[in-house]
Parts: sequence; C-alpha cells; structure tokens
Amino acid sequence: MCGILFVEQPRGGPIGPAEFSRALERQTWRGPDATRMSVIQDGAVLLGHNRLSIIDPVAASDQPMKSANGRYEIIFNGEIYNHMLLRERFKLRCRRSSDTETIIELFAQLGTEAFVLLEGMFALVLFDHETRRWWAVRDRVGIKPLYFARQGNVTIIASEPATINVLVPSGIDAASLEELRVARRPVPGHTYFRAVKELLPGSILCSDGTIERFGARQGVSPVAFRQDDLEALLAESVGSHEMSDVPVVSMLSGGIDSALIARLSRTRQTYCVGLTDNNEGAAAAETAHALDKKITITLVQHADIRKTWRDLCAIRGEPLSVPNEALIYTCCQAMGSEEKVVLTGEGADELFFGYDRIFRWATDQVEWPGAAAFLQVYGYADVTPAVARLMDYVETLRGNSSTQDFVEDFFLEFHLPGLLRRMDFAAMAASKEARVPFLSTALLTYMYRRPALLRIDKMYGKLPLRTACRNLGISGTLERAKIGFSATPTQMTRHQEYKQFYDLCLEELRWS
Repeated sequence: MCGILFVEQPRGGPIGPAEFSRALERQTWRGPDATRMSVIQDGAVLLGHNRLSIIDPVAASDQPMKSANGRYEIIFNGEIYNHMLLRERFKLRCRRSSDTETIIELFAQLGTEAFVLLEGMFALVLFDHETRRWWAVRDRVGIKPLYFARQGNVTIIASEPATINVLVPSGIDAASLEELRVARRPVPGHTYFRAVKELLPGSILCSDGTIERFGARQGVSPVAFRQDDLEALLAESVGSHEMSDVPVVSMLSGGIDSALIARLSRTRQTYCVGLTDNNEGAAAAETAHALDKKITITLVQHADIRKTWRDLCAIRGEPLSVPNEALIYTCCQAMGSEEKVVLTGEGADELFFGYDRIFRWATDQVEWPGAAAFLQVYGYADVTPAVARLMDYVETLRGNSSTQDFVEDFFLEFHLPGLLRRMDFAAMAASKEARVPFLSTALLTYMYRRPALLRIDKMYGKLPLRTACRNLGISGTLERAKIGFSATPTQMTRHQEYKQFYDLCLEELRWS
C-alpha cells in the first residue's frame, strides 16, 4: 500500500519539480518507508511514489519502477495476489519478487488487456517513454483510491484529492458537502474539490482523455449455489490475501465477518477496539480464545474519538467518511511497527445482505418508491433539494431494475467504495495496509444477484456466513447483537452521532 502522484504538462509548465516534491511529501503518511520521483522530458512528465514496503521490502523494488526494456515506467498502490501465477502463465522474466514488476512486465507483453487479469487491489499510472502515452487504472471494486484533475493542458493524478488540490486549488464543491451530510460521501465520480474527479472503480483513464471500463459485473451466476463451494472460495481468498513479506494480523470484533477471516487465516495476532461504554471486547476475546489466537483490545473515551477526528481531518485535508474511522485508526496504531498488513471483514455485509433493515425494506417494495423515499431510509439526514445530483444518481443507477436489485447495486457501487475509502485512509494514516478477502473477484461473481431468500430471512442477514460459522466451529458469534467498531456512545442515536461528526469535520477544516 502506497501513495502515487503523476503530472503531465507542457515543458516549462506551472508545476516544477520542487512544487511536485512538496505535494508528494504531503502524502508520505501513505508510504513512510521510501519517497522517490522521476522527472521526464525536463519536467513535462513527473511520477512520484510513497512506499509502504510489504512485498520484496528492499530498495531495489522502490518506485517509480521501469520495465526490463526501459520503455515503461510505473507507480503502483496495492497488492496483486495472483502475480506469481501470472508470471508462470505468461513466462514473464522478472528480476525480483515484487508484484509491481509483474504488472509492468505483463503490460509490456499484453498492453491494457493485462489489467483484466489482475486479482487484487490496485491504483496505478503506467507511462510509455516511447509513445509518451499513459494509462491510469483503478481496481474493479474500488478498494484503492484514485483521483484526477485536468485543467487546460495539465493533468494531475493522485491517491489523495487534497494532494491534487494543493497543486491546482479549485474551491469546495457545495453539492458534495450536502451529499456527505445525507449519504456520507459525494456521488461517485465527484470529490469535495470542484476540479478534482474520482476515477470510478474498474476504469482506465487514458492519456487522450478517454475512459475505458473493464471487469463489469455480469448477471446471475450459471452455477447453482452450494455452501461448500462458497466456503472453499472464501478460504482460497483468505489464503491469497496473506501474501506478504511482513507479518499479517487481523481485526476481530465479536461478529461473524471478522471471526470467519480470523478462523480461516494463519494469523496469530488479532486486534479489537471500542468505546469504554460501547464495545465488543469481551465477545472478541471469547472468539480469540476459541480460535487460539492472541488479542489486543484498546478502549477509548468518546472525547478521545473527537480529538482523533480532528487529527485525521488535518492529515486527510478533507472530511472523513464515517465516525468509526477514528476507531480503525486507533486499532491500527496499537499494532506493532513490523505488523504492516491487517485482514478485515469489509464487503461481507454488501455481498450477503448484512444490512438487515434496508435489505428487508427492499424486498418488501412491490414498486419503486422513488429516490427521495429510498434516501429517507438509507440516509443520515433529511433529504433536501440540495441533493438533486444524488437523487439523479439514484434514479439513473436504478434504471429499470427492481428495488431489490437496485439496492444490491447501490450498496456495491455507492456504499461499499465509501467504506473502502474509510478503511484505506484510516489504516494508511497509521501506516498499515488493510486487505479485504470478502471482495475477491470470485466471491463477488459467485454471489451477485443470488436470490434474497438465500441471504436474508425475517430474523437474520448473511445466512450463508452464519452457516459457515457453524460448519467451522465458531457458532458462538451467532447469538451476539452486532456492535462492530462502533463510535456511537450508548446515549446517542446514529443520526445524532453523525451530525456531531459532520459538524466537527467541517469546523476543523474551516469549511463551515
């Protein structure tokens, strides 16, 4: 996990190497182990990289990295779990064990078709020294963030919107702030800065300005659902996500998702966090004991959460996504300095209908009730005319789908990338890489458009995962009320907590 920064401009353009270097330094928290840059064509092209060293953690694998033939140069953030299989399949000649080298040598052989074959999480820019063309690419789920701005003949691409805004200040996007208030993030494609855009998941931004999509989800799987197949896919994904040259740990709450990840992984150390008056420490400790794993539990006061919100806003340079970013950050800070990789349960609720209230609401709708009605159920504030862009997004995404199918798509395309952004930032701010085994391509493909009754009933969501817990001998997690790493004090509702959080973020940034 790292940070990347790229600039293309005319020779003698407005962003010199010194300005570029200062912007790159601004995101060293994304990669504190090494920061390097390449200056090409007298500054017409600049590539920068902040590295958190995990695979082949030696200086020879720092970035920017050139291909063996010298033609291509890459800056890459993420992990490619099948990169050794790709080396074997395409007989790639690589000098080191770095997955970065696998990507660039595969591209040298296949071109943009290489990106479809990558299994993992990634955001990257690849530059061709011969043709002067480049490609910016983001993984199909949106696990890794990637943003861009094009002003005149200057293009900037980075891991962080605030980094771009330092180089081309453009003012705050008021519509995005209203969307944050209602739905905890801007509409996909937008950011809090007017000139900065989000590259959508599964997209390739090309140097000619075109955007290509890859890895789109298909319809119902032609393969009948079998519990054994699902559990095999999950076990395979957890195993692949443990690829690392540094120690791997896992987050552990008292619930199903993290318990399954811990059970299927080889990790020995787990971590839990919560408020002193609202936590799952005892339940997580019970699960850890049952799995014969070590556990470190950190409890914090709500006043500490508020301070951490402020600190994280200052680091990020924009509002946080979700209140419990502070708890995730605190949990990651408790990890050892050598423990750079942490497995998490993100994605399980989206794939297996774990958001019981709203997925049951969707199954009860005979006809589409409209975007405003949906946002009243989903949102965190009253819907107002100021979120017209959000309501247009909802109606466009729905198209002619049933309410149930729309809600599944909304959680995968809107809600999930927002939570992944939260996890990426909170972990990276503590110099940790968060990995999400539930979001392998195989699991996403296998579960997409499965019948609701397979995943949720009148009492429980995530039915296949509940069955997996029983089959794997961790049924103790099934009877507990879900808390997770909640940042909500017991005396507050989620709406009260979120308003306090929203107001504090804007106050800290001086955007209010």
